[in-house]
Amino acid sequence: MNIGYLHIGLPQHGIHRYGRLLAAEARTRSQINVIEADVQLTGDRSCDRHALINAAQTLSQADVIHFQYNRVIWGEDWRQIHHLNTFLDRCSRPLIVTLHDIFYPPSSATLVHKYRSHPGSVRVAELIKAILRDQLSPNILALQKVISRSQSAFVCTQEEARRLSDRIVSSKIKIIPHFVESRTPGISRIESRKVLHLDNFTVITLLGFIYSGKGHKLLIQALPHLPAHVKLIFAGGVSPGHEAYFQDLMALAEKEGVRDRIHVTGYLSELELERYLLATDLAVCPFRQTSASSSLSTWLSVACPILASSIPQIAEYNALAPGAIKIFEDYTPNGLKAAILEFLATGCKPEDHKIAALRHQLSISNIFDQHLHYYNRLLEFDYVA
Repeated sequence: MNIGYLHIGLPQHGIHRYGRLLAAEARTRSQINVIEADVQLTGDRSCDRHALINAAQTLSQADVIHFQYNRVIWGEDWRQIHHLNTFLDRCSRPLIVTLHDIFYPPSSATLVHKYRSHPGSVRVAELIKAILRDQLSPNILALQKVISRSQSAFVCTQEEARRLSDRIVSSKIKIIPHFVESRTPGISRIESRKVLHLDNFTVITLLGFIYSGKGHKLLIQALPHLPAHVKLIFAGGVSPGHEAYFQDLMALAEKEGVRDRIHVTGYLSELELERYLLATDLAVCPFRQTSASSSLSTWLSVACPILASSIPQIAEYNALAPGAIKIFEDYTPNGLKAAILEFLATGCKPEDHKIAALRHQLSISNIFDQHLHYYNRLLEFDYVA
């Protein structure tokens, strides 16, 4: 079996890494020959077109082509349409897409049905806006293009499948959980804490890009009410376009008198990331909403205790391993503070056995088996057709 993987975007981008790790796991399987193509969009129309055409031609040597999509990695606005057309229209083999960062408003078809079945439940202006959006929005049109050209669309959670339910026929959506990559630390927890000068602190970390809705503000508001030995780490850089939000966060920290208890790392290399993962006592994921969280999967890779807000995706994880991820229901600074204090009272353990069990279930080896199942089904269908 020949499987082709397209890697698009900068190597450090989470979606690029996701595809790379899948391809690396595929290479460990004796029955699979892996073909890869790498595209970094430059903004030069001619150069990008040439790169995408070459990638399509290379990957068309495979039996199945697997690519990744979100609303940004293929270019912004109408450029993503052009890039997708250039690549997809030149792929001659069956396509599978993994959809990431799934946040789309209700389709016009859904609102029309609601408008007709429950008069007054949808304003006419809202209905017209939805109709125009479905016809003119580059993000919606790009999603439609990706869906129409792909034989299967993978998502990582039931919640994401629900969000897409009025835009994709259910038979095309396949739910495959986000894998947990295998990690063999080259440094111990004690050494990590020493190198990072965190020996004498209880370390609470929020991992990933900094942007509104991820919970950074809530943590800053809770921090003044936590013991002085608690150190808060924002492990990641500021998401492009959210620089003003970051400045507001730091101003809030100054106002609350906790700026000196917060460390913002900026972009981390793999070695630096590993140190912060091992040095952390409690990973906090206070998301208002999320798609599939790669940062959550990263925490699982080191079996770090996790505290998260009560959202559907966390419930899905806890359905696999009951009680693995601790949740807080009250999404307020006081609610988060109380949950953290409860954790501190039970004593900080460097590894949680329930998290370790969940890590095993979601290991990249086990999750790739699910990918392989659908690759085989697609090839069988293609052969019969």
